[in-house]
This record gives sequence, structure tokens and C-alpha cells, in this order.
Amino acid sequence: MRILRSLALVALVATPLAAQKRAMTFEDFSAIRGVSDPQLSPDGRQVLYAVRTTDIAANKRTTVTYMVPVSGGAPSRFPSGAVAASEARWSPDGRHVAYVAGGQLWVAEADGGSARQLSQLNGGASGPVWAPTSDRVAFVSGAWPDCTTDACNVTKDSVKSASKVKAHVSDELMYRHWNAWDEGTRSHLFTVAIAGGAPRDITQGARYDVPPGPFGGSEGYSWSNDGRALAYTAKDQGRADAWTTDLNVYTVSADGGAAQVITASNKGADQNPVYSPDGRWIFYASQRRAGFESDRWRLMAYDRTSGRSRELLPAWDRNADAYSVTRTGDAIYVQGVDAGRTKFYRVAFDAKTGVAMAPKLVVGERNNAGLSLSADGSSAVWARDAIDAPGEVWLATLTNGMVSTQRALTHENDALVAQLDLHPAEDYWFTGASGARLQGFVVKPPNFDPSRKTPVVLLIHGGPQGEWLDNWGGRWSFQMYASTGVAVVAINPRGSIGYGQKLVDEVSKDWGGKAYKDLMMGLDTALARNKWMDRNATAAAGGSYGGYMVNWIAGHTKRFKALITHAGVFNLETMYGATEEIWFPEWEYGGPYWKNAQMEQQYRKWSPHLFAGNFTTPQLVIHGELDYRIPYSEGLSLFTALQKQNVPSRLLVFPDEGHWILKPQNAQLWWKEVQGWLGKYLFPKPLT
Repeated sequence: MRILRSLALVALVATPLAAQKRAMTFEDFSAIRGVSDPQLSPDGRQVLYAVRTTDIAANKRTTVTYMVPVSGGAPSRFPSGAVAASEARWSPDGRHVAYVAGGQLWVAEADGGSARQLSQLNGGASGPVWAPTSDRVAFVSGAWPDCTTDACNVTKDSVKSASKVKAHVSDELMYRHWNAWDEGTRSHLFTVAIAGGAPRDITQGARYDVPPGPFGGSEGYSWSNDGRALAYTAKDQGRADAWTTDLNVYTVSADGGAAQVITASNKGADQNPVYSPDGRWIFYASQRRAGFESDRWRLMAYDRTSGRSRELLPAWDRNADAYSVTRTGDAIYVQGVDAGRTKFYRVAFDAKTGVAMAPKLVVGERNNAGLSLSADGSSAVWARDAIDAPGEVWLATLTNGMVSTQRALTHENDALVAQLDLHPAEDYWFTGASGARLQGFVVKPPNFDPSRKTPVVLLIHGGPQGEWLDNWGGRWSFQMYASTGVAVVAINPRGSIGYGQKLVDEVSKDWGGKAYKDLMMGLDTALARNKWMDRNATAAAGGSYGGYMVNWIAGHTKRFKALITHAGVFNLETMYGATEEIWFPEWEYGGPYWKNAQMEQQYRKWSPHLFAGNFTTPQLVIHGELDYRIPYSEGLSLFTALQKQNVPSRLLVFPDEGHWILKPQNAQLWWKEVQGWLGKYLFPKPLT
């Protein structure tokens, strides 16, 4: 910490007095108000949005809901200052708002008055979705499949909690997922009338989750236009759940009963159904290739009359990550990633023929998510952020479906950001392996001085099918890295989303090959174009697949002064046997390690542990014990290899965290260790 303090003091002395902004600290990072989930009222006059705040001392984060008028004025807590509400959703008629508070479902009038609790279930409630008739709400709650009453759920949970035996017994995969063991309960789909009455479990008896875990939310189910049925996403493959990606879309009566699968012919994943306003079509996202979780998400339309599906945008080589249909049904707004930014596109749709026109870019600057439209389609809100700008709610006027004016509606972080020296992302393009045209970001440090040589950290994203976006980053913050006085180089190599599916595919079965070359060539380009960067003081850091790549780098180059690996794969064979989503290594490595061809061509070729004898670069190793995606034994094995060879190394393990470090005080320690490691090896002597 002494090194970091000296760096900060030097930066202040070396900077002209006119520039009073300062480097961001962890306390600043934690003080940022996380703005998300904007919801525009049907009449376009009010916006509900969520704000997450962090209390380091209490070691917790809290989400509350605010309402702000579009015409201007200060936001106010919804439904009142004493309630921590989340997932707030307007009724289609605009008269009520459903929300979650205290783990249960509530409803209030549009102004926040007359709040009433709608659920009191043992498994809690989340994900409210209104029926088009504004009289009922769908949501999900945890339940035991064998139970037909909530009293049964209470009894089963009580018996389980009272038992002093906490052993896990399993007869099949998948016995644990993400960061939790399978304890027998499932997430079921419920409906409840806002006039009162007991919630109804409409997937009663189902031994699958609605929506599938671990990240599915209310986008996984929707009401039909007449309120008589619902469509939902589920995975019902029995013991094959661990090695198949075959999610399906189901329909079920709003009164419950037998569900019907409408996507059984496709063995890839199908998810997130949305009914058209006329009720004829169900739009959904679909992956064609079975077993590949990063195949292109195609926008599909299921014709309820003929029972057949069609792809709406076969020539569009981007993912339909999210989508919403206008009330008139003549257009679909699609959210997708393109070259490091999340953008919105408008797709004109003919409801009679089912024909869609080519997407037109609506919003493309910076990073955008969560589009919400007014009933008449004349206005929209969404959340926007960037590497140098925390999220805020933005408002646009739409003319003929396209943005005519736009502005920031909220200013939750303006005062704090005004104090910080934050540099925006600077895009650059370069030629990677095999002539691929690829993109990266450069972020300068606070108090940047082009006359002084600046150390560099190369950040490597996870996935491997993922991307660095021009977004604020609630965990891997470019600005927090830069605050140590280093320049950040963040590259989207092949495997990254946003270039088209061909480049996405090219990382599979080639983990340490062309993607590694892309990263090295991209870093070389950044160093050549920015003479102020110190090519003799570079570090590399990454998590998940990014951690794998750091481990691969450790055995294949000595160009870096320091390495940081978080939740990184070290031994491909042990990774296959211990991870929970078996479809991932089966696709990425071509099959299990006991197949001779796969062993020779993948496991024995691309596993970092086989090159551990080349390790010399100081390495910080970080892992969470509750990480079931990449079990923490991978980090332990790596640290052992480093220590046995006397390579400077440090192990940081969090017993109460999974793949991500989420608790505030744990995150504080994470950044202290990461920044300290960079300071120790990139700044061996305080600057004078």
C-alpha cells in the first residue's frame, strides 16, 4: 500500500493545478449508484428504475426503486421511502405497479399508494410479469416438485433445516450448479390475481426450473395476448441436463395443466418467448447447434396457426440478445452486441406474412441495454453506460420508430463522477492471426502525462465466447486498474461476440492458438501506436477463460513483469471432471478426455499445467471456494506448481464466494491485492 500511496502523491504533484480531478479509489467505486432496469409507463410520462447502493461497513448491497417524471423533476422513492422495492413493472393499463419487496410480490397504485402484498410463499417471489388484461401477475417461486400446497413446502424445508446431517447425495448429474448444490427444490411459474386470492402454481409437479438457472429472469416467460395462456423457457432433459444445451419453449394454460413444447424439433437452445399483440406469433431466441452454448441467437417466430417456426433475420450475423414488440405489432426492437458495444436495432415486421425487414440501427453509441417503450411507441427509455460513465437512464423521442432526440433522464452519479479523472475508451483496430480484423480499447490512467513512460496491463475477458464492452463494469473495472497509474489495453480476440459467428467459432478447440496470437498482436499494436506506453513494464490479468489465458501465457512467454489469474482453468482434464456444465468442455475440447483423439489433440495440447515447467513470471492466483464452474482446486494446483518452482506467487481464496467476488468487503480485499500486485512489479521503485 505504501507504493500505491506514493504513486498517488507523485501524480498529484506532477499534475497542473488546473486539473483538480483525482484518481478513483475503491471507496469511490463502491459509492457509484448502480442504475438499471428502467420501465417507462404506458402513457410515457413516468419512469421507474432501480438503484443499487453498496455499504462497505455493513458488507451488503441494497436495491431500491425510484420514480422520475419524464417532464423533469427530482426522483422519488417508490412506493415509499421505507420500502426497498425491486423489479417494478407497470400494469398495461398504467393503473398499478407490481414489485418485489422483502422477497415477496406486492402491488401498489401508480402513485405508490394502497400497497398490498400478493404473495406469502415459502419460496419467495421474483420476476413479476403482467397479464395484458392488467388483472393478474405471473412470477416465479421456489417449490418442492412433490408438493401441492405451500404448507408442504414449509414442512419439507423445516425438516431439512432441522437435520444435523448436511451431506449431499446424488444419483446423477447435475448435482450442483454455479455456486449452489441441488437441494431438491425447483423454480416454478405462478400466477396471482391482484384482486386477491392464493397464488396458483401453474407448473406444479415440474422437476425442472422456470426459467432455467442460474441467470434466467422474467424474460423467460410471457403472457398470451388474451391472457389465457403463458409461454415459458425450461430444460427438461432428465439426467442429460448436465451435457445438453437443449432448452425449450413451452405453452401452458393460465389455469395450469399439461404444458406443450413448441420447439422440440430443434436440439439447440430455445428461450425467452414473447407473444405478438395479435396472438398469432410467439417470438423467441434459438441456437441451431446442439451442445454449443455460444452459437448465434437467432430471432425466431412460431406461427401458432400452422405450428411451424421461421428465422426472421437469417442474413443478420449478430445475436438477438433481447427484443420487445411494439403494441401495434409492426416492429421488433432487438438488442445485440456489435464491435464492443451493445446496440438497439429496429426490425419492421409484417404480422400477416411473418416477413421481417433488415435491422436498422437505432442507438449505437456507448453501451445500451434494457429498452422500454411507451404504449404508442413515441418514446423509449433504456440504461446507458460507458467505461468512463456509470449507468444512467436515457430517454428518447421516436419518430417513425427511429430516435429523433435523446438525453440523459437521471443524474445519479454526476456529482461523484465530476470529481474523478476518468478517461474514455479509445478504440483501435488491428490485424490478428490469419489476417482477422480485430478491435481493442485503450484507457489512459488518471493524470496522464504523454511525456512519461506508463506501465501497461493487458486485460483478457472470459468466455472464451464473451467480449469487453464499452461499459462501466461492476466487477472488472477498467478505471480501477487505471487508477494505479497504468494504461489499460483490453482486446477482443477471436471468440469475442460482436464480429459475427465465424470468429466466435474459431476459438473452440483452439484455446491457446490463434486467440493467444490475437492478444499478443493486439498488445504489440497498442504499444507501437502509443509511444508513451512502457513496453518493458507490462502485466496481464484475466478471469475464467481470461484466467486460463493468463496461465497459458505463463508457460509461453516471458514478456510480462506480472500476471494475475482469477478463477482460471489450469488442468483441462480435471476441469472436465469437476465442472457442472459438461456440455461446455465437450464442445470446447471436442469430447471427454478418455477419448484418445481428444486427449491427443486437445487435453495434451492446450492444457496450461503441462507447461508449468516454463513458469517464471510472478503470479497472483485468486479463486472462490463456491466456484463450481471452474472449481477452486484449479487455483490450488496452479499455486502449488508456482511455489514448488520458487516463482514469486500469492494465493487469495474466498471461502464464501463463487466464480464472481460479490461481497463488498471481499471485493475491497480483491482490489487491494490486485492493485498491490501491479504496484509491486510494475512500479518497483517510487517515481521521483
